[in-house]
Amino acid sequence: MENLNKIFKALEFAANRHKYQTRKGVGKIPYINHPIRVAKTLIDFDEDDSDLIVAALLHDVVEDTAQGEQQIKGLSDLILQMFGENVLLAVLEVTDNKSLSVEERKKMQVQLTPRLSDRAKKIKIADKICNIQDIIDDPPEGWSEDRKIAYLDWAKQVVSGARGLNHEMDAYFDEVYSTSMRKLE
Repeated sequence: MENLNKIFKALEFAANRHKYQTRKGVGKIPYINHPIRVAKTLIDFDEDDSDLIVAALLHDVVEDTAQGEQQIKGLSDLILQMFGENVLLAVLEVTDNKSLSVEERKKMQVQLTPRLSDRAKKIKIADKICNIQDIIDDPPEGWSEDRKIAYLDWAKQVVSGARGLNHEMDAYFDEVYSTSMRKLE
């Protein structure tokens, strides 16, 4: 029950942090649905590490709700206090540095993913699965087919550095990628 309490505490924390945000799609889906889907994807593939599930629920909190070093430090300290070091480290590993350009952040994800912890790699794969599904089911406004294909190809590069920890989830990524590519081509 303690693990379940921690998971719901993380869900509430993430919901409060993301409460005014929506996904980029035309449907303006509440942002909190995304981290919930990432966590559920991990659970669907038999991942039962509560710190992994909590980190998945919080994986975009620092990146998308804190600005500047002071806010990032304060939020990181709060996550550490509330959820522990394992969760904080995984969250920070999957957090992009928003001071870099989009292209530089994408390049860094490809380069750094192979060196991430197992928890962070699993979150990366689940996150990319959910993002690709969203691009097909509720595409970001104004994205051309070429931009969608470029995202899928980039996601595949990121995931290639995270494979080997959950073979069923790896195979599911491949299925989602292939199905999505067929729909776009």
